[in-house]
Amino acid sequence: MVAIATESVDSTLSSKSNVRPKMIHEFRKHSGSVLGGLFGAAAFDEVALVPVAAAVDKTGRFASNFADRGVRSGFSALLAIWGDATDREAEGQRLKTMHREVHGHGTGEFSDVRYSALDPRLWNWIAVSGLLLVMNSFTPCTGHTLNDDEREVAYQQLLEGFRSLELPGKSAKFPASYAEAVAYYDDMVDGELASNPFLRRVTQDLTKLPLPTLVLPPALRVALTPGWMALRPLAGRVVKVCSFGILHPGIREMTGFRWESRHDREFAVYTRLLQLAWRTLPDRVLLIPLARNRIEYEKLVRLHRSVALDSFAPPAGRCPVG
Repeated sequence: MVAIATESVDSTLSSKSNVRPKMIHEFRKHSGSVLGGLFGAAAFDEVALVPVAAAVDKTGRFASNFADRGVRSGFSALLAIWGDATDREAEGQRLKTMHREVHGHGTGEFSDVRYSALDPRLWNWIAVSGLLLVMNSFTPCTGHTLNDDEREVAYQQLLEGFRSLELPGKSAKFPASYAEAVAYYDDMVDGELASNPFLRRVTQDLTKLPLPTLVLPPALRVALTPGWMALRPLAGRVVKVCSFGILHPGIREMTGFRWESRHDREFAVYTRLLQLAWRTLPDRVLLIPLARNRIEYEKLVRLHRSVALDSFAPPAGRCPVG
């Protein structure tokens, strides 16, 4: 599952009696679902770590078109989850190599902040943010609830995909279990994260979502722009409420966005609609092409293996030379 060796997954499932294979299948599909994009702004927790905010702010790419940055990050994460072992490793090495250039001091409000992207403190925080975003959006998106054993299996699936992103050294390892990841996250909220101008600014700008320049052909982007300008306040609102609905309350406060009871009601409406879509839409609509193709490939592998013999030994009771 999630490009993990079959033996590893089967071993994990068989060792946990409370794991329902259907739930693991549903989680796996969720990790490749286009609906997960509605929770993408939950990744704003990354810039609650001030050195990360300073680094992202200095590049200017977020300011020029933060939708493009979201597309790049999402595509990279999905390749880590759904790519084969060779492609996952190549993507991990590419990211590490390119991030060697990301170090120095911030500018403006962050001029006194020093950062290095390959500092495990920053690197691991961003990775765990991505892991828990997928975990935390599962129930709102699908309506399914994982038990403790299933939650651990789901986390291990994601972790296996993210292994190629780990930095060398024991101290740089990602949290080994879901419980450790949650404890790490809570510790970061309590002792390391802080409100900052960049975090507040990107939160305010969510209702001004730009169309990405990536993926969309230029002509199509031009054609869509007028309609998008009218729709984007609503689209940004939906993304903000869905994303902040799964965001840690402590980080939610740091953003400057005041969550009220009406937002709970709004979140409930949006998630019910998502769950209806999850139950009724076909995989060709719900899943990104990479995930859909991987699942189809695995179905074909099972078909090929279904006709294989259990043993090449002669049938019992028959003479081997007769």
